[in-house]
Amino acid sequence: MSLFILKFKKILCNIFIICIFDTLLIILPFLLDNSFADNAIHSPKIIRVGAYDNRPKIYLNESGKIEGLFPEVLNYIAKKEGWKLVYVHGTWNQCLQRLENNEIDIMVDVAFSEERAKKYIFSNESFLINWAEVYSNSEESINSLIDLNNKKIAVMKGSIHTDGENGIIKLVNQFGIDCNFVEVVNYKKVFELISNNEVDAGVVNRIFGSLFSKSYNVKKTSVIFNPIHIKFAFPKSSPLASGLIKRIDQNLFEMKKNSDSVYHKSVYVYLSGLPRDLIFSKPDIETDKSIINLSFSEKEWIKNHPRIRFGVDPEFAPFEYITSDGLFQGMTSEYIEILNKRLGLNMQLVKYNSWKEVIEKAINKELDVLPCVCITHSRKKYLNFSMPYINFHRAIITRSDIPFLTGIQDIENMKVAVQLNSSHEDYLLENTNIKPIIYPTLKKALLATSNGRVQAFIGNFTSSAYWIRKLNLINLKVAAPVTEDTQTLHFGIRDDWPELVNIINKGLSSLGQKEEDDIRKRWINIEYKPGIASELVWKYILQIAAISVLIVVIILFWNYRLKKEIKKRIEIDKKLFAANQSLKKIDQLKSMFIASMSHELRTPLNSIIGFTGVILMGMTGPLNEKQKDHLTRVNESAKHLLALITDVIDISKIEAGKIDIFPQDVNLAKLVDEAIITIQPQLQVKKLKLNVSVPDDLNLFTDRKRLLQCIINFLSNAVKYTEEGDVTIEAQKVDSKVNIMVSDTGIGIPPEDFPKLFNAFERLDSHLRIKAGGTGLGLYLIRKLATDILEGEIFFNSKKGKGSTFGLIIPIRISASDNSLTSKEDKS
Repeated sequence: MSLFILKFKKILCNIFIICIFDTLLIILPFLLDNSFADNAIHSPKIIRVGAYDNRPKIYLNESGKIEGLFPEVLNYIAKKEGWKLVYVHGTWNQCLQRLENNEIDIMVDVAFSEERAKKYIFSNESFLINWAEVYSNSEESINSLIDLNNKKIAVMKGSIHTDGENGIIKLVNQFGIDCNFVEVVNYKKVFELISNNEVDAGVVNRIFGSLFSKSYNVKKTSVIFNPIHIKFAFPKSSPLASGLIKRIDQNLFEMKKNSDSVYHKSVYVYLSGLPRDLIFSKPDIETDKSIINLSFSEKEWIKNHPRIRFGVDPEFAPFEYITSDGLFQGMTSEYIEILNKRLGLNMQLVKYNSWKEVIEKAINKELDVLPCVCITHSRKKYLNFSMPYINFHRAIITRSDIPFLTGIQDIENMKVAVQLNSSHEDYLLENTNIKPIIYPTLKKALLATSNGRVQAFIGNFTSSAYWIRKLNLINLKVAAPVTEDTQTLHFGIRDDWPELVNIINKGLSSLGQKEEDDIRKRWINIEYKPGIASELVWKYILQIAAISVLIVVIILFWNYRLKKEIKKRIEIDKKLFAANQSLKKIDQLKSMFIASMSHELRTPLNSIIGFTGVILMGMTGPLNEKQKDHLTRVNESAKHLLALITDVIDISKIEAGKIDIFPQDVNLAKLVDEAIITIQPQLQVKKLKLNVSVPDDLNLFTDRKRLLQCIINFLSNAVKYTEEGDVTIEAQKVDSKVNIMVSDTGIGIPPEDFPKLFNAFERLDSHLRIKAGGTGLGLYLIRKLATDILEGEIFFNSKKGKGSTFGLIIPIRISASDNSLTSKEDKS
């Protein structure tokens, strides 16, 4: 019996072992597929990474090392996971071929597409989203895809923006647009070809374009396309792919959640064009930070620049300011003293009376450093920036009687003050619909808020609090923060001195936390003697005097007769108020009508012009002569109607004070050439001779679009009313102004018609009236543009039967610093 039991136990044991073995055979492949791959990656493992040149995402630096947005993040993940990365450099196409052949394990910066997903495996987590933009040389005018017809276009070979599903090649083919594509190895070569006028236009991704377009003679067009997700890619046949994807996705997801992670720092630094050193935190090992190791080239640079000029905002207390005794004070003064001592620099203050003047000097390279500025898009045009060294909050300041505010959205319909050339001005213009009222200093902006001329002020919380206490503006309060985030102040260094950025960053990094805390405590917690602003004293004196006079007048003239007069006036005021309300409603209806006409008429007219243009180009098939003639008339009539509508809308905007002003640098000779191209067909039809006398070096700072509009109108009128002879345009500089004159040998104008010339809807009687066409708005619009926008005047002289001369006298540099007539009126 016992023998039977032993045999039975042995049989059960064998069955149990067989079951376990069979189970392992079933699940072992799954265990190997996942855990083994993960273990292989966690062990010290060489990971081959494809690298090509595409700044700022990945590139080979001057020292022969791989840098960029993707390597910074991938290097961080590799260090955390215990991987050893080996970058395999090549062209874009070489890297993709190596990925397909399993010669590399990871390829960075690969745009996802269904077609590529058939060849490679992609990470699940997107690194970022990018899209394509078209750039052109300065001579080309490209506003839509149709304008690319018959153009030579540079593209990057193998890019998804070139031959992808929604790339430029398939896009132009879809619309029947004929282009000649030039394929190059990288986006840098695209910009070089455009800049050298070897191609008409080129396609780059928006990150490369935004960072490097300023370094080349290129301009951005309005053509953008193909938004895509940028990811990591892996070979289809790689045994490591699943494990790599799992670890990279998890790390990338965690980094995106943490605003202080390497991912967010790298994106900010590389996409802002800042020094790479700003990505990394200070070393963990405590050393004597006052000893700074400068490279030989940095020491030579300091030696070759014995004097570095810096300028400050005279009223930006407590950060930087000039005292009444002319002394430079504030937190920045201590930082500059430390940097001069530790780095061997000689940064010297150059004093100016206003922040506006300091900014102008920095733009003209008459100052080398602005030691306490916030980064803005406009300042990036002429400055590079150090690492941040001071934090501040941007706040909304209002009077105490203003109701509770929750944020920036509550003041969109208020009058909002801001300091000229401050980062707060750029912030409002770039991020909100608020049209701020500009004041030259922070002090004057706060006084305007206190006096009720504006309802709110946007500024630095710390410096605003200082001036509120200094001026004893007890009726002001900090109403709300503009954003929850803190802003940072940096050293702004002229953009042609990149070496100084790295030198100053080394100096700032040498400061210990205690040193920085001590500086802040000394200045932010400092007590100032309160005083009363002289403006407020005079305000209160005038108010008291006015009230006293009013009381005396009421006592002296309070009688029955005056009561009756007051009663009559009240009735008149009521009628006037009612009439005023009616006029406001009519004005609103007029504005609504103009807005409706702008949208409802111009939109279909643009479609008519666009589609008839496409048909006339033969994109939809051949046309016979009669069809071509009819369509040409439709196209020209639509353009004429669109011009008339635009004139009416422009006049309405000017009269309402709502037209935008965009001053910029303009070469007058080039502008005249552009105007001549517009009226060239009319000249050829009438066989008129055109004489041009415009200096090539005559440059203006004015509203380019409005000046071109005036010149085209003058030339067009001259051609319309001249049957034979010639038309002459000439310009000459007189002191700080320029005279632009257009003369013709046409029918001339009789003296009795002179008063009617610049009136709206006036057309003079002549045998050319019907033939010339028009609505009589042209000269009226020119007069409004010349006086209200270009800050000039119009003149003319004419003799019947002998021709006419019309001209403009405008300043070489207009004084408008705001973007609309309304904001100028508010400031005044």
